[in-house]
Amino acid sequence: MLRKPNFIIVGSTGRNTGKTEFACRLIKQYSSQHTIIGVKVVAINRKEGDSCPRGGKGCGVCSSLKSDYEITEETVINPTKDTSRMLLAGASKVFFLKVDKNCLEKGFKALLEIIPEGTMVICESNSIRKVFEPGLFLVIKNAEDRTVKESCAEVIQYANKVIEFNNMSWDFNPDRILIKNNEWIVQEKATAIILAGGKSSRMGEDKYLLPVHGQPLIQYIIKQLQGHFDEVIIGANDPQRFAFTGLRVVPDMEQDKGPLMGIYSCLMASTNDINFITACDIPEMNTKLIHNMINLSVDYDIVMPVTGNDKHEPLYAIYRKSVAQHAHAILQNDGRRIVQLLKMSNVKLIDFQDRGWYQNLNVKEDYLQYIKESSCNQCTK
Repeated sequence: MLRKPNFIIVGSTGRNTGKTEFACRLIKQYSSQHTIIGVKVVAINRKEGDSCPRGGKGCGVCSSLKSDYEITEETVINPTKDTSRMLLAGASKVFFLKVDKNCLEKGFKALLEIIPEGTMVICESNSIRKVFEPGLFLVIKNAEDRTVKESCAEVIQYANKVIEFNNMSWDFNPDRILIKNNEWIVQEKATAIILAGGKSSRMGEDKYLLPVHGQPLIQYIIKQLQGHFDEVIIGANDPQRFAFTGLRVVPDMEQDKGPLMGIYSCLMASTNDINFITACDIPEMNTKLIHNMINLSVDYDIVMPVTGNDKHEPLYAIYRKSVAQHAHAILQNDGRRIVQLLKMSNVKLIDFQDRGWYQNLNVKEDYLQYIKESSCNQCTK
């Protein structure tokens, strides 16, 4: 499926969700720094007798579509129209795409031809999510209405965030939507913890300083995580060695107790309930997977990837701060195995998905192979 990270789609389960206002808030936040284009999409079923997807009769929007799609640019300022509200919010241009729901891909490709590459786009729609993957897809639902209209039901499983509206406000603030490298991202109310306290004995040199894309490995990891989290911290026992990162460094409360002590110490120091913990020798951060794990953590203490052969990945997982009490109990009994936490916590294990991106740099051969493969990937882009 075509991926367009410069697009954000705002959909809804039905009426009275503040969807257009949410989109306008985003436009207001970023129109002074970026060129923002607004798009409203109405997917129409032209079969005779089908009801209007806009929920009303006689407006003429659906019946006026005579071809597979029609794109118009909004030029009239009318505060009662969604497209006009986007213009008033600061969008440089706003387009209205009316499209036969069986021709969504055709209509979307035509839309792309009039939008400059790299321009940040805010799109109101549900159905358009079926033909491309945006940087973010948000679905807003009315807290008092549990019904889900058909166009949303078809795509809600792809939502990066489902936001609740209570007729006064949303339970997720629009200012947590950021733009990073021309991509829409979510800044989670969470902490990213990079454990860098290992001795790197198998590597033969400090892993976190290995050069990757012209910078130390740990700096490469940090740059990928920043913006996605409220804070990023490092777990290590020599803070001065990490001063170049500019991040807070949390030493183990007791040394030589292994990574479980690192997890415990960093969870205690974290300012958030939700925490993503990673080792410092995993160069590629799959932020999509990380955000999915955070979404799943609503009902769990730990969300951890696992491979098909039942291999757990405890150093690429989500931990609630409350897990620290279980880690402390294990450490008090001279335990060191992270897997013991799973027996004491409410755990969600998920498939590691496509592991083509994942590499753990344990020995020099792993590092050299990673550098070789990443260089080849750069050449083919």
